[in-house]
Amino acid sequence: MDKPMMPELSLLSSDGEDDPLHAHTPTRIAAALRAHICKGALSPGTKLSEEMIAAEFEVSRNTLREAFTVLAGEDLVYKVPNRGVFVIDPGPHDIREIYQTRRFIEPSAILWGKLTPELTETFNHVADRTRRGVAQEDFSAIVEADRSFHVAVVALAGSETMSQALERLLTRLRLAFNGLRISTPIHGTFAQQNLAIITRILAGERIEASRGLHRYLGLAENMIMQHVTGAGQPATDRKQPVDPLNDGQEIHPN
Repeated sequence: MDKPMMPELSLLSSDGEDDPLHAHTPTRIAAALRAHICKGALSPGTKLSEEMIAAEFEVSRNTLREAFTVLAGEDLVYKVPNRGVFVIDPGPHDIREIYQTRRFIEPSAILWGKLTPELTETFNHVADRTRRGVAQEDFSAIVEADRSFHVAVVALAGSETMSQALERLLTRLRLAFNGLRISTPIHGTFAQQNLAIITRILAGERIEASRGLHRYLGLAENMIMQHVTGAGQPATDRKQPVDPLNDGQEIHPN
């Protein structure tokens, strides 16, 4: 099977922050690529074209490779000698590890974190978005509200390190969903539970909220693993792109 081809993208973001004096740093390039990976614009297993990206940003290959190193450190891409850089294609083992890590981070943030007025407002906003998404059957809104919910939960810890770790985990999970073709309604399954947990957090019922989130993260993992099995995917390791120059053999990272 041929590996996914990199689509033509406008890699510079449209958030108004693309000052030409600062947009061409490795960090900015990594941020733009990370955003496209998260949105699903770059599919799992896609080979990133150095020529296309370097031309888009008008940078040298060395600068671009520094950006790839940043993303590799976040486990979003990996390098194959003499083959290039590929978007990771998370498999069942990766999914289990992601959820295991989240079950430590998120419930702990609820138990020991600080509910500030700003976060109270955020949780209320997320709850409103979730209700509207459910009422309108707007699955895109439900997915975004779900992500915002988990981000807000970890923000309770007041730790930038933990928040960054969660963002990376959620991005890797989104890649797994894209690779396994898991449809968005799976998020809707837990929309009501998100609302219930928000209610408990705002009411100061930390223990109940923490236990509820720990339990439902386990249920979410089981649902996804059942989908993997039902789709006939191997239950042991991530899939790798195949090398058409080597009789269809898989390409393995270092």
